[in-house]
Amino acid sequence: MGDSPAVWRGTVLHSCVKGGTVLHYSELKYLELIKSRYPQLDLSKIEFNKTDGSYSDIAVVNNEVVFKFAKYDWSAVYLHNEAEVLGFIRNFIALPLPDVEIVDQNVTKREYIKGSPLYSNVLLKSDKSTQDTVAREIAVFLEQLHSIPVKKAKNTRIGDSRMNLGREEWLAEIETLERKIFPYCTGYVKEYFRQITQPAVDNEEFFNFQPVLIHGELVPCHILVNNAALGISSIIGFSNAGFGDPAYDIAMILDHLGEGFVRRIGRYYPITAECMDRARFYAYISSFMWYRDVCDMITTRDFSRFQIQVKGRDISPIGAPVMVGGIKPSKK
Repeated sequence: MGDSPAVWRGTVLHSCVKGGTVLHYSELKYLELIKSRYPQLDLSKIEFNKTDGSYSDIAVVNNEVVFKFAKYDWSAVYLHNEAEVLGFIRNFIALPLPDVEIVDQNVTKREYIKGSPLYSNVLLKSDKSTQDTVAREIAVFLEQLHSIPVKKAKNTRIGDSRMNLGREEWLAEIETLERKIFPYCTGYVKEYFRQITQPAVDNEEFFNFQPVLIHGELVPCHILVNNAALGISSIIGFSNAGFGDPAYDIAMILDHLGEGFVRRIGRYYPITAECMDRARFYAYISSFMWYRDVCDMITTRDFSRFQIQVKGRDISPIGAPVMVGGIKPSKK
């Protein structure tokens, strides 16, 4: 045992050395909870991850079981939402999905799913046939998810996605973004922001859509692939799932994997011009919404939720051949 006791809700907890690693008191708390609920579970190998979850800390036991612990009291709702959504949609989705069990008010459990995130560099370095296969699998998932009967879904406790905003809410959001981030922006960035938001402001029908059940955070780290063949092994990260604009799911892929890859998806999943424009808006605005959060952190001096973010965009991986006028140069 370590020599630095910590008090948590009246209980004295000490740092603990396990497998050569010093456990923080919160990790020790998680470990004790797992032991008490699952005494038969082998805890010889347990890995804690406090950075990958926006709303939860993660514990992986023997690469077999995954526990999620709400970071904050208010974030437990996201764990429950994920469990509710996955319990309902698994009968409609062909891909394997996590089977989430609610262990406690602030804790969930699911089986570990093997796979790696869909890294843009790996995807874009693969041949066109492999890219097309991944695009088709994503398209099938989107088609199945977005086609789930809304009436059936509304009979459950599934509500709106956090990103299900209407026109008036988006107009208010744009005003808030200008107020908070413009003091830190150059003239170029201010004009850039106006150019990407003005089409949505000018067109009163821009945000007209039929709500469907959406994933809500379909970023590459939530798309798990088989390392050998790049086939999709599962989709995870349903904390923000709920009713919303289908364009938002497209936007997250667009924002990280680029419009070229979204066009591949469009061969198998119909994307209207209006839907694509909304997806472009959501993709553009997402970075500014993160800048707004950072500005709030500067104001409050609370950086506990700060994370470094990365996006693939439409840039070829380092080492990719140079294309001149759409023609690959011949090697001499």
